[in-house]
Amino acid sequence: MLKSLLIALPMLVCGIFTVELLLSWLHKKDVSQGWLSLWALVATLLYGGHFFYFHHSTSWIPLSDSIYIACNLAVYPLYLVYISTLTDSRPFSKQPLMLTLLLGPAVLLGIAAAFLYTQMTERETATFISSYLYQGVYQDLQGLPLAQSIIHVTAHLVFAVQVVAVMVTGIRKIHRYNRQLKYLYADTEDKELAGITVILWLFVATSLISVFVNAIGREHFCDTLQLAFVSVVFSTLLFSIGWIGLHTYSLAKEMNQDAAPLEPQPAEALTSSDSYILAMQFDQLMNSEQIYLKHDLRLDAIARRLGTNRTYLLAALRQEMDTTFNEYVNRKRINFARQLMTNNPSMLKSEIAARAGYNSMSAFYRNLKTFND
Repeated sequence: MLKSLLIALPMLVCGIFTVELLLSWLHKKDVSQGWLSLWALVATLLYGGHFFYFHHSTSWIPLSDSIYIACNLAVYPLYLVYISTLTDSRPFSKQPLMLTLLLGPAVLLGIAAAFLYTQMTERETATFISSYLYQGVYQDLQGLPLAQSIIHVTAHLVFAVQVVAVMVTGIRKIHRYNRQLKYLYADTEDKELAGITVILWLFVATSLISVFVNAIGREHFCDTLQLAFVSVVFSTLLFSIGWIGLHTYSLAKEMNQDAAPLEPQPAEALTSSDSYILAMQFDQLMNSEQIYLKHDLRLDAIARRLGTNRTYLLAALRQEMDTTFNEYVNRKRINFARQLMTNNPSMLKSEIAARAGYNSMSAFYRNLKTFND
C-alpha cells in the first residue's frame, strides 16, 4: 500500500495541478497558464509511465513505456515554452519552427519505440522488458529488442542534452526579463514574476535530479526506501512549480505595447546635443513636479510627456547620466526619504516609505541599503 502511494504521488500531484491550471486558464485566458497546464498534463502521463513500471505491469508496458519516452522528452521543452510565454514578446509558442525543433525528438522517438513494440513478438517484448528495462542489461539483446534498447539509450542522451539546453536558455530568459523590468518600471518588486528566484532554482534542482535518475536508470529505484526519497523529492518540486505557476503572471505583453525597442540602443540615432537636451528635460521634469514620488511610475509615461520614445530616453539616460530609469528614480526617492527622516525623526517608517513612492517596506529597505551614499 505504501509503495503504491509513493509510486502514484508525483502523478497525483501533477494531475491535480493539471485540473487547477486548466480551470485558471479557462477563467483568465492567460496563455502562460495554458502552456503550464499542458506541461502538467504531460508530466502526469510521464509519471503514469512510472506507475506501471514500478508496479511491474508488464502487459501495459509497451504502451506506457512508449508514452513515457515521448513525455520524458517533451516535459522540459514544454517548460521552456512556458518560460518563453512569461518572458518574451514573441514567445516560442508563436514560432512553429521552434516548437517543431523542441518537441520533434519527443514525437519521433516516442513513435519509434511504439512501432518497435508492435513489431516485436511476445517473447522479444518480455526479453527486452526483463533484461533492459528492469536490469539495465542490453549486451545479449539481438534484433528488434536491441533496436529498442538503442531507441531508449538515444532518448536518455537526448534528454540530458535537453535539460542542459533548457536550463541555460531558461535562466537567460528570466534574467533578461528582470533586466527589462528595470528599464521600464521604477518599482519592480511587485512586477517581477512571482517567486522568480524559487522558480529558477526549482528548475535547476529538478533538472539535476532528472539527469541523475535518467543516467543511472529507473531500475535502480525499485527499492522502497530509494523510491520513497525520489518520489517525495519530485512531488515536492512538482507541487512547488505548479503552485508558483498558478499564481504567476507576466507583464511581457504590456512591456512591449510600445513599438520602440525596450533594450537600450546605441545613442548614434541621437546627436550629442539632442541626447543632452533630452536628459536635461527629463531631469527638469522629474524634479519640478517630483514625479519620482508617484507610485507605479513607468518610463513610457515619462517618454510621452517629453514627446519622445523609450529607446531614445533610455539611450540619453545612459549616455548623459550613466544611469537607468529604475536607478535614477530610486536614488531620488531615497534622498527624499532621508530628508524626511532628518526633518521628521518621529515619523513612522511606513509613512516615509509611502510618501517616497514605495508600495512595500521591503522595497523601501532594499533601496535604502542600495543607495546609502
